Amino acid sequence: MYVPPSEGQRAVRILIVDDEPAMHDSYRHCFEPVATNHDALSDMAVELFGNASVPVVEPAGAAFDTVHCNQGMDAVAAVEDAIADGNPFAVAFIDVRMPPGIDGKETATRIRALDPNINLVIVTGFSDFSPIEISKAAGPVDKIFYIAKPFEIAEVVQTATALSHRWQADRELAAAMAKLEEQAVELAANESKALHMATHDSLTEAPNRLAFLKALTDKARSGGMFAAAMIDLDRFKIVNDTLGHLAGDELIRAIYAILQQSAPPGAIVARLGGDEFGILFDTLGEPAAVMACDHLIAACTSSFRIIGHSVQASASIGLAIAEVDGNRDPTDVMRKADLALNDAKKSGRGVVRAYNESMDESVRFRRRIEGGLGQAIERGELSLAYQPIVAGNDMEVVGFEALLRW
Repeated sequence: MYVPPSEGQRAVRILIVDDEPAMHDSYRHCFEPVATNHDALSDMAVELFGNASVPVVEPAGAAFDTVHCNQGMDAVAAVEDAIADGNPFAVAFIDVRMPPGIDGKETATRIRALDPNINLVIVTGFSDFSPIEISKAAGPVDKIFYIAKPFEIAEVVQTATALSHRWQADRELAAAMAKLEEQAVELAANESKALHMATHDSLTEAPNRLAFLKALTDKARSGGMFAAAMIDLDRFKIVNDTLGHLAGDELIRAIYAILQQSAPPGAIVARLGGDEFGILFDTLGEPAAVMACDHLIAACTSSFRIIGHSVQASASIGLAIAEVDGNRDPTDVMRKADLALNDAKKSGRGVVRAYNESMDESVRFRRRIEGGLGQAIERGELSLAYQPIVAGNDMEVVGFEALLRW
């Protein structure tokens, strides 16, 4: 039996399960629409409230769509069909004794297994089961209720109305929670993507300088001995100048792939910028670390086919060892590896140089000279001298060179 909803209301589906035809008639009487004389009500509203517009509300029963079943198995099938159609029941009124089929307890249990959201109302004058037994089988307890026979119309309608509102609220809440969960997943994905972009190089997808510094900091706190290697490609600018930046980018990607394959197990390979890479790895000492870096240089010293051109590549490496009981400050380790790399470049390229104290002394000496020269003019410490240039055969002066002496 279908009872159409009033305008502006949405029909809520109610399932009635009882083996007695008279009980179905009683339910129909509960949920049938009540004819309303709108003109009479409007006239009464004008008399009571003047010309103010007062809406006339249909009774709640007009918003129900009832489905009647005589046996429990029929009710279970109706619930299954309703779920498949995407139009589930909000409330089911179930009799307990329904011979010769399954009883109300079993009916409620099977319906609950199909639809965990439906509200169940057990309607009976006498039951072979206690409410606790039924609740354990067809609970949770907050979704199962009881009405005694014979019932009042108002009791059934009010129960159906209240539970329908609750069912609708639960659905809206579930939808809102699902939306929030979806947004949370999307936010987490965006956050993960943003974090990846912030810590990885866009060209090679390698960890970038930020990620390398974090890894270096973590290594420094770990307590074990490790090595930090700075790798720079030799004469990389020539590739960019002669073949273009696309060729340079392709070479960078190729070198990164080789470094990943050739680095010691567990090593972190990062692109620090331009043609410079950084590698962190555990080591037993400087000899072992130098051997690992020699292996990397050998792997990088190769001929590559880049955009149809043959490109010969090589690399230089600066190495710093963080001893267990030494200075493990991440910034200082990076500085030492960078100094060692500069020394490798000066030594003819394609070599490994491990940091030593003399590199620091050389830098300090150069800084003292640069600092002194900055004040040499003010102090009048510079003088101009001319040095003759003579021919080798007859010692004839053929010119002079000007020398600025400090």
